[in-house]
Amino acid sequence: MLSDRVPGHRQLLFYSSFTCIYFPCILILLKLNENLYNVGKYNFIPILLILLFAEGIKWGFSILSKEQNHFGKLETRLPRSKKPWTKGMREIIKFLTLLLMLASIYYVLIILFGAPLSTHREETSMLAITLTTLTFVTPSLHVGVDATLGILSRLQFSNSNIIAEAMSLNIKATLLGTWLGAIVIPLDWDRPWQVWPIPCVIGALVGYMIAHFITLIKMLPIGGVLRLNKKFHR
Repeated sequence: MLSDRVPGHRQLLFYSSFTCIYFPCILILLKLNENLYNVGKYNFIPILLILLFAEGIKWGFSILSKEQNHFGKLETRLPRSKKPWTKGMREIIKFLTLLLMLASIYYVLIILFGAPLSTHREETSMLAITLTTLTFVTPSLHVGVDATLGILSRLQFSNSNIIAEAMSLNIKATLLGTWLGAIVIPLDWDRPWQVWPIPCVIGALVGYMIAHFITLIKMLPIGGVLRLNKKFHR
């Protein structure tokens, strides 16, 4: 079977299928609770925490799996420290520092792309927080901080690494969804969902979800056969 030949296939299959189940539920929950228009407010933070909790479940599965070496250790190996807690503290400090830096970078880029400078600071901050969560926090949880930085800076792993490939797709789809969502904001439709930054946040969430659907299709037997046929014809 393909899952036996490709390292990390089983983890990635669970990873993508689990997201394809819980993520639409989050979007439906937002709609049913009439919180869809609050995604640009700080009230949306609990939803992001639920998302991170679900990602933690996926991380736990990768730890319990026999093939965890392929899923959670893509980072560059460092010499073992004599004090493990010191190394762990350094990793936490590095993660938090990069988290703040990336959120700040996103905030500045959002302003440069046309977001209000002197108003709607809460809304712009929430968009930056959402992007940071989807493109940095969740990948770091699964492949590590260094590997995530490599993907974000286009220092990607080889195409044979399906885990890094999937994380790269998640990040690209999230950013593309954010950009596409901004297209409807200036349209003269006067709809409540056109208010800044609702379309961008929803676009980021939908892009993130679609990326997992694409990965799931690739991991299914029919997707693997199509990829093998494509390589064969080349």
